[in-house]
Amino acid sequence: MLPEGFRWAKRHQYDAQDSALVLDSTQVAMLLDRLDGSWFVRLWAHWSIREPLVTRSCTSLDAGRAGIEAWACRHEAQIRDEVARQVWRAG
Repeated sequence: MLPEGFRWAKRHQYDAQDSALVLDSTQVAMLLDRLDGSWFVRLWAHWSIREPLVTRSCTSLDAGRAGIEAWACRHEAQIRDEVARQVWRAG
């Protein structure tokens, strides 16, 4: 179960399914498919391009969604703090 305020949304306008986890209109994690049909996740997607790229392979779309939701629950406070600071800087 997702923490309050987190929701699944389309990663981009042509996405066929909800594959991005969003908090306050900021994508914080996403599911991506490979050419071979497998899936991987990108965590901490709201980090700057200068930060490390954090990815994990997953066995299926459903497993990836479950993993992202567990990650969001574990790191909820940090994610909320980082997104709030980004929104504050942008505003």
